[in-house]
Amino acid sequence: MSFSFFSKLRSSKQQLALIRDDLKRVREEMAAQVGHFAPYVKAYMGEICQTRGKMIRPGLALITAAATGGVKDSHVRFAALLELVHIATLVHDDVLDHAEIRRDRPTPNALWGNELAVLLGDSLLSHAMMMGADLGDISFCKRLSRAVRDVCQGEIEQSTRLFDLEMTKADYFELIQKKTAALFAVAMGGAAYLSGLDEELVASLDRMGSLLGVAYQVYDDVLDMVGSEGAAGKTLHTDAEKGKITLPVLFLLESEHEGVSTEVRDALEHREEVNYARLSHTKAFQEAISRSVDEGLARTEEAREALWLLPLSPARESLTEMTYRLDELMRECCC
Repeated sequence: MSFSFFSKLRSSKQQLALIRDDLKRVREEMAAQVGHFAPYVKAYMGEICQTRGKMIRPGLALITAAATGGVKDSHVRFAALLELVHIATLVHDDVLDHAEIRRDRPTPNALWGNELAVLLGDSLLSHAMMMGADLGDISFCKRLSRAVRDVCQGEIEQSTRLFDLEMTKADYFELIQKKTAALFAVAMGGAAYLSGLDEELVASLDRMGSLLGVAYQVYDDVLDMVGSEGAAGKTLHTDAEKGKITLPVLFLLESEHEGVSTEVRDALEHREEVNYARLSHTKAFQEAISRSVDEGLARTEEAREALWLLPLSPARESLTEMTYRLDELMRECCC
């Protein structure tokens, strides 16, 4: 079982103990859900759901639940469906990115081809939504449905704006708000809703999740440019190949260092892969990474402000430590 994100928190033993057993229950719930698929689909779903990920979204939901009255069975099922939604989006992402490795395992498209991988992702996504319908009331189902819709629309927008030099930073942040932050937001806001909190607190935790999601996607985009596949456990450097306009790219396009912005712009105009490996040794590249990290850090700082609305507890402290751990991960990209 992977707790890679949570286990590196300060005071990790104390913080991890808060959700260790509940994360195990989430894994068990996910395994049980595989049994609901038709016999000729179960084997595929079993393979997909064996992936040992960071469990960030379920973890956010469970720690939020712990900070708002305690983890109930509904929170465990909610956390499981969030991870199933996330896995479905990863299956689709890997098809679009032609990725062959995810978390040190072959991707579904590498194992079975793009067509079957897309259908399996669709089936997993629809099953997760059925779980949501059984879990909450109409208001809760609408909250969850909006988040999933935003994720899908964000992916569509990203796919249709490859090599798009008209993209602005505002466009970028709106896009990642949909494709990544929406699930972080519903993880925290949805867990608070299931805890029976008033709408003001639900909205505040939803906002915190959104900020964390934006920061995490900024980190992931930076990691794609500077990270190593061995450390990350997944295929990297696909953004450049696909022509994705991420925050570091936008800062490179703004660079005043001689020739850098022109080189990047010319390559994108001709729909060619930018040689970021060569540019990585330039001051312009280092500044682009640093400025991107600063944007992520600003979001985590703002996210921490929402926690003062919650009563002091080990779970609230754990949420705070998560934001600091994300800060550390982002700063490591500048080293």
